[in-house]
Amino acid sequence: MQGWALKRSHRRDRKKKLIAYGVSTAVVAGAAITGLAVASPGPATANTKPAGPGSALQAGVPARRARFVLNGRRGLIAAVVAVLLVLGVGAGVWYINSGQFTHVPAVIGQSESAAKKRLEDAGLSVKKVDRRYSDTVKRGTVIQTDPETGARVRGNASVTVVVSRGPEMVKVPDVGGKSLDDAKKALAAAGLTPGAVTEEFNEDTDQGSVISTAPAAGAPRRADTAVALVVSKGAPVEVPGVVGDSVEDATSALKDAGLEVRIAPEQVNSPQEAGSIAAQSAAESSSLAKGDTVTLTVSKGPRMVTVPKVTGEKTDDARKDLEKAGFKVKVDHGFPFLSDEIASQSVEAGSQAPEGSTITIKTKGL
Repeated sequence: MQGWALKRSHRRDRKKKLIAYGVSTAVVAGAAITGLAVASPGPATANTKPAGPGSALQAGVPARRARFVLNGRRGLIAAVVAVLLVLGVGAGVWYINSGQFTHVPAVIGQSESAAKKRLEDAGLSVKKVDRRYSDTVKRGTVIQTDPETGARVRGNASVTVVVSRGPEMVKVPDVGGKSLDDAKKALAAAGLTPGAVTEEFNEDTDQGSVISTAPAAGAPRRADTAVALVVSKGAPVEVPGVVGDSVEDATSALKDAGLEVRIAPEQVNSPQEAGSIAAQSAAESSSLAKGDTVTLTVSKGPRMVTVPKVTGEKTDDARKDLEKAGFKVKVDHGFPFLSDEIASQSVEAGSQAPEGSTITIKTKGL
């Protein structure tokens, strides 16, 4: 019995020593971990006393409190970090599996512009637009997409849109009597392209309205081919002659005929008196459409030209020289006719005369 009690006493003493060692070790470790959080020693001074043998045990209570606070803070931080890691991993897994994907929205039956907008709103781009003939789907309407509606694709994927061109063969619509703009719209709506436009006078069709098409209305035509249009210029207007008239009289005469008038900015020399009309852009008695513009040029008066000497020349040579200088020529044959040689001229050689004026030359006679 005494031996068993002695062994039990030794085990109690060893346990106490181990507990004491553990406490001291924990204090030292806590101080090392907490650093300045447990003790914030200042710089060593001469008054600093070395720690005595019981200092570690004396500091045990504060050290345990500091360690408790520190461990609590570390636990909170660790919990927050763990939550963030879980959220981050979860978000990454979601993005890899689902977040970077979307589905092609339903755009079949929509117009081309509306389909493009809806695809772009879904984060997709239109790679290209194909066009196909269709007897059942209205022209300009989306027939299908590639990938198809509802397909799972990446968020920045491209989609090909197929748009209807309407029936492959269409009939030329009747656009007679319509304005040119309305006629073009009607052709486009039928799946045809407006072609060349020509104009002609027509008393039965209002000016600016379509007279006919080529091919004629009702003719079958392959879709997207061109149709020529003939547009009415209205009833023809005969242009009055106004050369030599004053600007006021000329303008009035042209406006009364249904024409517009423009005065040229520069005046010119002409046989007409200064201030009168020297020229008009549309010839007298020619035909224009109502509302067309005629440009009038005002005269600065005739240009003065030096008269050449033609006496002694043959009649034909004298005529050529005077006309070349800008004059009109009148020949007076002397009586009795003795020679084809020019004996005199109405305006003395070397003098100035208005360009376009008439000079009379006379052959030799008695």
